[in-house]
Amino acid sequence: MALEGLEELGKPHYKGAEAYLYVIEWLGRKAVLKLRIPKHYRHPLLDRRLRWRRTVNEARAVLAAIMAGVNAPAIYYVDPVAGAIVMEYIDAVSLYEVIEKKPEAAVQYARRLGEAVGTLHARGISHGDLTTSNVLTRGGDVYLIDFGLASLKSSEREQAVDVHLYLRSLESTHPDHVDTMLEAFLEGYMSVRGGAVTEKIMQLVREIRLMGRYKEERRTAWQQEE
Repeated sequence: MALEGLEELGKPHYKGAEAYLYVIEWLGRKAVLKLRIPKHYRHPLLDRRLRWRRTVNEARAVLAAIMAGVNAPAIYYVDPVAGAIVMEYIDAVSLYEVIEKKPEAAVQYARRLGEAVGTLHARGISHGDLTTSNVLTRGGDVYLIDFGLASLKSSEREQAVDVHLYLRSLESTHPDHVDTMLEAFLEGYMSVRGGAVTEKIMQLVREIRLMGRYKEERRTAWQQEE
């Protein structure tokens, strides 16, 4: 079975750097089509290989997350050649929106997110793009979406990058709630992985953040010398 008529889908629900999202009907149910678009600046053969590999990797990562007990959209259909995934439509609100409108309610979701991420990391899975926009909330539960940069055999440093990205997304969009949202996240994370592992991951997070500051300071110095 192949996806046909992609050009007739109309305006995307969301345009990302790598893929477009369309809300569609799939076998009588509301669904999301994620379509990785060709990049014309890449060699056609390389482009096809990259889109094929990333599509397959994302589908595998979502399946692995679900098997680990973490909420994620069910996969209905995968077409690596077209760079397309059809998945469950989750009628929910992003964690970003919850923090914006109901920050007191967001704390419980941050704790559940920590549990979910801790569960993934314990299985060697890193999400790769853990921002508050990629976390959906509904009925007290959290759902992780957009596993396009996930790794199924992640190192502790890759797992620390997940936590770093979550922290950075809080700092850039909700600076007044960083401390409470991070504390709740770490409570949930520690409940799964324990204090020793959590502290090791946070030490790596601190190293990553220091390296980022060092690079930014060097870049600023070079610009001033020019």
